[in-house]
Amino acid sequence: MPVFSPVSKGSFLTRERLRDVPAPPEGDGPALSLGIAVCERGGYPPFAEAAFIRRLVAAGPKHGLRVFAFAPWTLDEEQGTVFAWSSRGAEWRRETLPAPSLVYDRAWPGDARERRLYREGLRQLLRSRPKVRLMNGRLPGKLDVYRSLRQESRLAGLLPPTKPYEGTIALRDWLAEHHGAAFLKPSHGSKGRRVIAVARHAEEPEMLRIQGRNAANVPFHLARIPEEEAFSRIDKAIGSRAYLMQPMLDLRGTSGEPFDIRALMQRNGSGRWAVAGIAARCGRAHSVTANLHGGGKARRAKDYLTVLFGREQADRLHEELIEASGDVIDCLESKYGRFSELGLDFGIERSGRLWFLEANTKPGRASMACAGESAAADAVDRPLAYARYILLRPPGRVFHEFDPM
Repeated sequence: MPVFSPVSKGSFLTRERLRDVPAPPEGDGPALSLGIAVCERGGYPPFAEAAFIRRLVAAGPKHGLRVFAFAPWTLDEEQGTVFAWSSRGAEWRRETLPAPSLVYDRAWPGDARERRLYREGLRQLLRSRPKVRLMNGRLPGKLDVYRSLRQESRLAGLLPPTKPYEGTIALRDWLAEHHGAAFLKPSHGSKGRRVIAVARHAEEPEMLRIQGRNAANVPFHLARIPEEEAFSRIDKAIGSRAYLMQPMLDLRGTSGEPFDIRALMQRNGSGRWAVAGIAARCGRAHSVTANLHGGGKARRAKDYLTVLFGREQADRLHEELIEASGDVIDCLESKYGRFSELGLDFGIERSGRLWFLEANTKPGRASMACAGESAAADAVDRPLAYARYILLRPPGRVFHEFDPM
C-alpha cells in the first residue's frame, strides 16, 4: 500500500523507503493497554461492531497490547478501573481492569440519552486520569469542515457548492439556482440517515419529488407532492438540526445505482499515513445513498471505475483519489489536530469530475472486505501498530514524520 509523508506546502508524496523506527522494548505487553470505547447495550453481543472489536482484541498481543472494550461511564475513579469486555473464542467475558492508557473511540450511541451518558463518561475519564489519551481526533460538523477545506486553494475545486439550510425560503432560492434540485444532509449525521433529496418535476415545476432515509435509515419516496406541502414536510423533518444543501450530483453507475468512493486512510506503526484500501460503495437502483448501512454493496474501486470509464481513465482517477486524500488529510490535521484514521468519501460524475463529499473519523471496515482478506487484516492491524507507536513515544514525539529527513 502507498505510504505518505508530508513535504513542503502540505503536499503528500509516495515514499519508497521509511525511516527506521527504534525497536520497542521487550516484555511490555500488559503494560500497554488500548481501550476500545463502546456503548454497552442490552442483548448479546453487548455492543456494536462486535466482530471487528473481537479481531482487535485477538490481534492485540501480536503488537504487545492488551486490548479490551469498555463503556467510559463504568470508570471507578477511586480504584482507577473500568468494567472491560474481552473475548476468548466466541465468548465475551466482563472483568475489572485498570483504565486504559489509550482510548480508541468506536462508540455508536443509540439515542440522545446514550449519547449524553457516553460523552459525560468519556469527559470524566479524561479529566480524572490526565495521562489517558484519545487515539483519534474529532471533527466538527460537516459545514465547519467544508468551510475549513474551502480556504485551501488546492481543495476548493473538489468541493461541491454548499450552503446551510436556513428554512424554506433558502431552499426555494437554492432550487432556483441549481436546476430545481437539492440534496440535504444533516451536519452531524452518519450512515446516510436523515438525508433528503428534492427535485422539481420537469413538466410540472409546481410539483416536487422527495426521497431519502429517515432516522431509522428506512427509505421513503414521495413521487409527486405540491411545492408548499413539500417545503412544509421537509422543514418539519429537519426541525432544529443543522443541515447542508448541496447540488444533486450525477453520481450513478451504468444501471442507475448511486455510488461513491470510500478511501480508508490509516497511520501505520511508523506514524505515517497509508492507503488501507479504496472501495466503490454501490446503493440500490432507486436509492439516494450508497451507504452499506442502507443496503449498498462494496466493490473494488478500480474494477468498478474501469467499467464506467475504461482502464486508462480509471487509473487516472485512482491516482487523483490518492492525491486528493493526502491533500484533505493535510488540511484537516492543520485545522483539527492528529488523526489515526479517516474514511474519506468522494463522488465521481459520469463526466469524470471528482468531488470530495465528507470525512469520517470512525470509518467502518465493511467496504474494505472487497479488497480481500489481506487488506481487511491490515485494516485491523494498522490501528494496533499505530497505538503501540503512540504508547512507546515520549510526550511530544508522536509526529516524527515532520522531523528533518
